[in-house]
Order: sequence, then structure tokens, then C-alpha cells
Amino acid sequence: MKSRLTLLFLLIASITYAQYDYNYYDNQTQVGVGIGGNLISVVGNDVKPSEISMRLRVNRKHTMQLFFPVYKQTDSFKSKENTQIELINTSVDTKKSLYGVGLDYDYALQSYSSFDFIVGLRAEFQLYKYRTELTNWHPSSNNYTNLEITDTEKETTNYLISPNAGFRLNFRSFAVDAKFLLTMLSKNGDTDGTIERRRGEQPNISSTTIEFSDKISNKFKLKPGVVMSVSYYL
Repeated sequence: MKSRLTLLFLLIASITYAQYDYNYYDNQTQVGVGIGGNLISVVGNDVKPSEISMRLRVNRKHTMQLFFPVYKQTDSFKSKENTQIELINTSVDTKKSLYGVGLDYDYALQSYSSFDFIVGLRAEFQLYKYRTELTNWHPSSNNYTNLEITDTEKETTNYLISPNAGFRLNFRSFAVDAKFLLTMLSKNGDTDGTIERRRGEQPNISSTTIEFSDKISNKFKLKPGVVMSVSYYL
């Protein structure tokens, strides 16, 4: 959330500053670095990776970038800390991670002062992992144990093609981009898991384990997105 607000602040500040600074070089080739992110979750589960990029500005018309989406998050929940849940004590631990690589090209269709109206295309590959561990402790009496643990792991490879259009604000060594994407997403992967149940009294506790697996194959979706980024040219 803080990174999104930072990008928004930089955008507003850049628009104000750029009105007085048109001293950039239209035909000079420049190499730079950038940081940004998609404001809308395309993969799902509220995953919004940050993007670190290496950029090549051939001239004002043509810009290419090699970017690397990165995301990692860990969450936990315990019902015993919630006074509204009394019958079953539950804990949930989740881990999400995403890594990838992509290539982006855009063309300045129309330019005015420090503004460029751009159209482009980006292609991206991602590896996404999502793991949850759910534990339920049922009410016990006379030292009777009733415990259930569900461990689920989802792993997908995601292929994204995104036609896009937006604008770029240029000034000296910096540029701010805002692009509206229509992402075509195809994913393949697996969901694997185990359910372990422990029941009985000490020392005679029985344990049973059930394994399950599901294939995720060629799930194709169209999803909109909004990518904002800030770049610095060396």
C-alpha cells in the first residue's frame, strides 16, 4: 500500500514539475532503471507484484524494458485470539510468492511538450506459489484429542500477453509511466495437499492421512490492469 501511495505522489509531483522542464533529448539513446507495479491483481488472491526494470530508450519514439515482477507475503490467523469464535480453535498460515521475467515495448504515438501518448505490448512469464496450512483443534474432553491439519500447496506457471496504452511524462533524467493493460492470461499448474486427522486419548492416538491433487490446465482469462512506474536514466 505504501509503495502505491509513493508512486501516486511521485506522479503528481512529476506532472507539476514537468510543466517547467522540457529539457530532455528526443533522439538521444539512454539506459536506465525503473520500479513500478500493477495496481490491479491479475493472478488472483490479491497478488500485486512490484516490478524492477532495466530500460533502453532508443529515442523519444521507442522504449524497451526488461522487467522482473517480484512478490512475497506471509500471513497468519489464530481464532483463539478472536473472542467471537469459541467452539473450534483454528489457525491458518499462508505464504505467497511470485517471480518472473518480462519484456515490454512501447511507441510514442503522439507527443506534446513533456507528454507522450504511448501504445505498446508486453509479454511476461511468472512462477507463482501459494501455500496454506489450516489447523483445527476441536473441543476435547477427558484428554481426548481431535485435531485436523490441512496442508495445501498451489503452484502455477503464468503466461501473460498485454496490449496497452497510456501516457509518459518526461523530464531530464526521469520518466513516469501510466499504462492501461488488457492482459490475456494462461496458466498451468497443480494443487497438491494432505489432510491429517489425529483422534484418541494418550497414548493411543490414531492418525490418518488423505492426499489429494488437482491439475490446473490452460485456464485462459482476460483481465484489465493499470501499471504505474518511475524510471531514472543514467
